[in-house]
Amino acid sequence: MAILKALAITAFLLIFLGFVPSIFRYWWAGNSDNISQFLADTVGIRFKEPYTLVRLHDAISMGYQTVAFAIPVAATYFILERRRRRLGQRGAEPVKGYLPGK
Repeated sequence: MAILKALAITAFLLIFLGFVPSIFRYWWAGNSDNISQFLADTVGIRFKEPYTLVRLHDAISMGYQTVAFAIPVAATYFILERRRRRLGQRGAEPVKGYLPGK
């Protein structure tokens, strides 16, 4: 059962951390002229370098990937912390008497 859960979590993370940004990249590349015009109309600044749109896309993709990675990590921490408290287990405490003179 644990192996199936691990495989499901791995597949979920691969899809949402790798596949979705890749789809977004292909969509962005196909519609870069429309996006540039939309941004020029909205912000009022026309981008002179085409590489500026690539940097903007990379910032959006990395922001998405960071959030999509942080949510499962935070959820895992909170779920396991609640489990630890419910079971009455001790947390990470420093080892006493490990260093000489203390």
